[in-house]
Amino acid sequence: MANNFDVKDSTFYRYLAYAAIPLRITLGWMFFSAAWRRVVLSAGKLEPNSPLWVGHKFNTFIPHASGFMGVHPLIHTLLLNPGALAVFLDIFTVIEFLVGLSLMFGLFSRLGAFGAVCLAFGILFGSGWLGATCLDEWQVGSVELVIGLLILFVGSAWSFDDLVRNAWPNFANSFGYRLIGNGPLWGNGYVAWVIIFTVFGTLVTMGSNQLFDGGVWGKLHNFGAKVVVSVSNAKITSNNVKFLAYRIGGSGGALANIMKVKLVNAAGKTVYLWNNKAVVSLPKSDIHNIYVNKMTVNKFSLEMPLGAKAFITLPFAKKIKALKAGSYKLELENVGGQVFSGSAQYNG
Repeated sequence: MANNFDVKDSTFYRYLAYAAIPLRITLGWMFFSAAWRRVVLSAGKLEPNSPLWVGHKFNTFIPHASGFMGVHPLIHTLLLNPGALAVFLDIFTVIEFLVGLSLMFGLFSRLGAFGAVCLAFGILFGSGWLGATCLDEWQVGSVELVIGLLILFVGSAWSFDDLVRNAWPNFANSFGYRLIGNGPLWGNGYVAWVIIFTVFGTLVTMGSNQLFDGGVWGKLHNFGAKVVVSVSNAKITSNNVKFLAYRIGGSGGALANIMKVKLVNAAGKTVYLWNNKAVVSLPKSDIHNIYVNKMTVNKFSLEMPLGAKAFITLPFAKKIKALKAGSYKLELENVGGQVFSGSAQYNG
């Protein structure tokens, strides 16, 4: 391949870019449509006080989000600061609009492709574990990332970048424009760059599959398949039991509905029971929510949406007789009979 970057000698890149047209437009629409839904079709998705607010969906990412490149700490920090989260989601939506338009119309195509790779990377490592029946978010993030890498390599054809080339060929053939637009870029080293992009895309795809699902070796698992609630930091006093509940598994569309709670001793005997009436009578002041998704009590149960995390206090209606110092088990029973448990300590 010649080192002459005149547009007349870019046949190699033109053919690659022609082949990538349907992928470029499809990827562009995926990002554009996500922003379009939030801004136009369902505007409540960007309103923090709306039940449709996309911040609630964002909250479902955190239970198993990866710490790679600071993804989990970023999500955690934003969830602790809903005002900052709202600004972040607005900016994220604008970026999705711009990336989608860039790819669909082929203007600054490589810059748009780089944005797509970055967005897909964040989506993949933030929510790649989600998917109740299939590995939905992982599949979406992986495919978006590798298509973005392809467009980043080949550029675009039948695009606004072509119009720029026709109108200002000298400007379009500059390195700066080829870096963000289209046309020959990689020179004689293009094979090495193909290898780099291939290795990167493969490692990210297979690595995230193993990270979230054990999909490469070991035992295959799916965090989104069934409802899971983590129970920890439980402490018993003479008046109550305080503990941390964290909904970490299952579909974002499903709720954990806690119907009753038991305190069980080392012999397996129930020493105290909060029946359904006691659970639904729990005052709001005894539920201290941490994130955007909140645990609440309705007339049937204690509801726990995915990603909700709260310190809960369960008062004793009557003093427990002969409660000895030591370790106990706190058991939360879901509406279907599933039990979530954690150890509880009583120091006397």
